[in-house]
This record gives sequence, structure tokens and C-alpha cells, in this order.
Amino acid sequence: MYLLEFNGINKRYGNKDVLTALSLKIREGEIFGLIGKSGEGKTTLLKILIGMVKADKGEVYFEGSLLPEDPMYLRRKTGFSTQDNTLFEELNLVENSIYFGSLYGMKKKEIEANMKELLQLVELKGYENLLIKQISGGMKKRANLLVSLIHKPKLLVLDEPTVGLDPIIRNGIWEYIHKINQAGTTILVTSHILEEIEKNCSRIGILNKGDMIAVGTIEQYKASYPKAATLNEIFGEVLNKSP
Repeated sequence: MYLLEFNGINKRYGNKDVLTALSLKIREGEIFGLIGKSGEGKTTLLKILIGMVKADKGEVYFEGSLLPEDPMYLRRKTGFSTQDNTLFEELNLVENSIYFGSLYGMKKKEIEANMKELLQLVELKGYENLLIKQISGGMKKRANLLVSLIHKPKLLVLDEPTVGLDPIIRNGIWEYIHKINQAGTTILVTSHILEEIEKNCSRIGILNKGDMIAVGTIEQYKASYPKAATLNEIFGEVLNKSP
């Protein structure tokens, strides 16, 4: 079953087409990696998904139904974690969770109940009462993951989740991402660290000049490009073939 479908998405800023008749289907339960050069439309696509930007043409379907324009519907269905820390530094994790949970229309008791599960999942139990400014960069990443999951979304969108972290912490973040996925959350992730996408994603989409020019598993890509040893090399070959 497809959880999320983009159908013929077009978006233009001024005289520049950022997305051009883009179509993509993401399966329920997968970790889908979205890659492309900077400025090719990845961020615009994510903003359309979470309701920050409206497409000029095309439709977005979620669980088989056309997404309504109601922003609260989108907020309840999706969690979004950016590459930057979005939590309030002068508040602790509990206070941040209560604040962001309230934006989803959640009651305090529901937020607290969900927090108990999530603290175990991302291994932050015992740190929930520390101010965000007092915890390490890797812990802030996990805290952002926790808050983005507080309303138990069906889909978690991660934009460059490991940028700026050392390799050991990056590996740890991916371990938590897999735990979140195994707990039942579908994940859409963008990253410029292609070896991470190759290692961790069930399928990978390549975005170029506003269009989805290739989608497949790493095994399918390697079968199509047998001379390429890594996703980085495959990415280069796919772009070279693209008109």
C-alpha cells in the first residue's frame, strides 16, 4: 500500500520552474531516501507536503485520499525534523514537548503518555528535565526526533538529519531512525551524505531539474549501472543520462 503519493506536482517561483510534473509514490513502512543536487526542488517538495507551500498544479494523496488544504490535517499526519535545532533552548524537553504537542491539538495527559514511550525509544530518559541548551548536539538531534513524533504521525520527514555530526553520532542517529521505523512510522529522508542513504534506505529517489528521474532500490540501481560501485557513482551516471 502507498502511504503518500505526489501526482503531477508543478511549482514555479517567478519565471523558474522548481518542480515540473513530479510524481512519486512512497510505500507504507519504508525508509525512502530523496537525493538531488542543491536547488533541484527537494525542500520545495517537502514544504508542499507539510503545507508550507501550495503547488501550482497536481495533487498529494495520503492513505489513498486527496489531502485537504486544512493545515491541521497535515500536522496530525506528519512529523517534520529539520537539520537545525527547532526546540526552545531555554526550555527542557518536557516543556518543548508540551508546547509542540499543543500545536497538534493534543492534551497534556496525552503528550505525557506519549513522552514515556518516546523517551525510551530515543534513550533520553533521565535527561527530559535538562534545558535544551545544556545537552549535547547528538542529544539535541534525538530530542528533535522525539518532539517530531510526539503526536504519533504516520509519516516522519527528516531533512538532513545527521548534518554536522561526527561519524559515530551519525551512526547512532540512524540506529534511532531504524527503531522509529520498526515501531511503525514511515520515513522520508533527504541527505547529501549518499553513503548513509545507500546503507539505510529501502528505496531511493533521484530528483533533478524539478523532476523525479529515477526511483529504485540500491540493488536495482547497481543492476542498471554495473560499473558504478557506490550510490555516489550511480548518482553521477544517472545525472549524466538525464536530458
